Amino acid sequence: MKRSIKYWIVGIGLFLSFRAQAQLPSNRVKPGAMYHSGDTVVSPRLGLRTQIPQGWEGVLPRDTEVFLLMPTNNTNGEIYTVVNDNLDLQGQARRWKSGMDLSDALQLRPDGEITTRGSDIICVNAKMAGDKANNQSKVYLEAKCSPAGFCVSFIVIADPLSLDAAKKALQSFVDNTTFVKPTNESPYANFNWKEFLGGKVLLAFGYESNSKREDEVNLCADGTFHSRITRTGIFKEQAKGYQGKKQGNWDVKSNGEKATITFTFNKLSPVDVEIEARDEEVYVKGQRYFVGVSDVCR
Repeated sequence: MKRSIKYWIVGIGLFLSFRAQAQLPSNRVKPGAMYHSGDTVVSPRLGLRTQIPQGWEGVLPRDTEVFLLMPTNNTNGEIYTVVNDNLDLQGQARRWKSGMDLSDALQLRPDGEITTRGSDIICVNAKMAGDKANNQSKVYLEAKCSPAGFCVSFIVIADPLSLDAAKKALQSFVDNTTFVKPTNESPYANFNWKEFLGGKVLLAFGYESNSKREDEVNLCADGTFHSRITRTGIFKEQAKGYQGKKQGNWDVKSNGEKATITFTFNKLSPVDVEIEARDEEVYVKGQRYFVGVSDVCR
């Protein structure tokens, strides 16, 4: 069995592992990244958390601040999410009434009375106005506001046959949107490296399945480790005796996005190795490593 399958390598780094094992803010929104049905999307800066509705996927296109949802089923429509600063619900309603500019020649205007859905959501049907208006599409808007002083407008544009399904998805998206206190704190501020690394294997990014070169360290949850290291591996700065198959005990001291793993060998001096998380990727001594579930520790 190839190691890429054997170790259940986690994506291109440790994105899913961080979500499942360490309970970090999951799916911190990033330009160009795709988010799928059921994914949680978080913006710590805004203090906003939501979930992608079933049958849809989302993306924050590069060079834009409009989060876009697209259907993965037979629905024909799109959902746009826009953040408006320095507003409450009343201010958002007034902005809707004055028209929302989509481009120089296209505007959204309410098509009926602005009403409420529940105690914290306003909603209205809308229509397009302007030289480029396409009135074959149906438009529906909802908005929800944060105590931090901004509102989020959710806009669905769909063909008439798809409007009900798209509207239902939008309302699910809105209902799953919650607000917490905004923060610029690093997502790794209280990261528990011990919990995250226990039961995992560190595998060098440059590993090739057909190569005889081995560079892996299995970090078992019981505090033991089993390593198979070449001269260019994780202990490359140590003497020759650290290469090959070794075992012993490990412990780790967390320091935010960085940590120091101490390896205590059965017949060799202990070794300290610094590990670092950068944008959901792991680096050891500046080299990229995969993190996967270890089969050696089972």
